[in-house]
Amino acid sequence: MPLKNNKPVIFTTDLQWSGDMNAIVSSHSLKSFLVSTSPEFGGPESEWTAEHLFLSSIISCFMSTYLVFVNKMKIENTGFECTATGQVELVDGKYKFTYIHIYPKAFVGNDADVERAKVAMVKAKKYCLISNSVNAEIVQHPEVVIAKQHALINSAA
Repeated sequence: MPLKNNKPVIFTTDLQWSGDMNAIVSSHSLKSFLVSTSPEFGGPESEWTAEHLFLSSIISCFMSTYLVFVNKMKIENTGFECTATGQVELVDGKYKFTYIHIYPKAFVGNDADVERAKVAMVKAKKYCLISNSVNAEIVQHPEVVIAKQHALINSAA
């Protein structure tokens, strides 16, 4: 990882309320997008919410961390996908995520890489910046599949 010098790294995002329960999120040189309050708290059904972005941050960081280890370990990675589900509860009078389940699925090129990819997933969970910044319990349900076998199963379906 390139940040071994212990210097802080700063990330900046901006938000501009656009009316009703919506806002535009942006950051310098990145595409902006609409976010809304979740339907459970009075927002519309069809927009990204802070809760969706929170879960997306966890799994996108997990993927990035996994890919760092895949590259270091010289694993033949042919694909990656991940789903996250989060449980929100009222705790001490405040809403919070209490459990987050992530379902990472890695696709590798051969049998020899399956066990090594599983090790990379364990390391990704341990070193994921976003996961390490969250106090909800994160439960990982990893899966590693040989890409050729996966392709055969999908083509037969």
